[in-house]
Amino acid sequence: MATTAHGGIEEEVMTTMSKWLLAALLVLQAHFAASYLVPLDRESQGAFGGLLRWAWPWSGGDSGPLGQVTVSSGFPLSGFFLAVTAAGLFFLAALAVVGIWLPFGWWRMLAAGGAILSLLLMVAFFGPTKLLPMALDLVVLWAAVTNWLPTPPTD
Repeated sequence: MATTAHGGIEEEVMTTMSKWLLAALLVLQAHFAASYLVPLDRESQGAFGGLLRWAWPWSGGDSGPLGQVTVSSGFPLSGFFLAVTAAGLFFLAALAVVGIWLPFGWWRMLAAGGAILSLLLMVAFFGPTKLLPMALDLVVLWAAVTNWLPTPPTD
C-alpha cells in the first residue's frame, strides 16, 4: 500500500468496500432487467409466501404500452431489446467498477445507460413489483451522475 497514515489505509478499505457494494448493486440490477426473459408463471408467483415475485419482478400477465408478457407465448420484442441491453450495460458496468476487462472510468457511462433503459422498461410495464428495481435504478443513476465512486489512485 502506498499510504503511510492510518487514515489513508481506512480510506482505501472504504473505497474497496464501496466498489464491491456498487458492483453487487449493478449485478442485482442486471438480474432485475434480465428476469424479463423468464417471467414467473402463476404458481411460482406464490413461492416463498409470495416473496419471490419481489425478487423476480416479471410475471405472466404483465402488460403495458409495449404489449403483454406471457409465460406460454413469450414477450414483446421491444421489451426484449430493452431488457437485454440494460442487463448487459449493468453487467459491463460492474466489471468496470472492479477493474475486470474494462477501464474503471467507463462505469459511469455504462451504469447510467443501463439505469435509463431499465427505468424505461419498468415504466412501460409498471406494477408494484417494479418499484424496487425502479428505486435502485434511480440510486445507480444518482451514483453515476454525481461520480459517487471517484477514480481510484494509481500507485
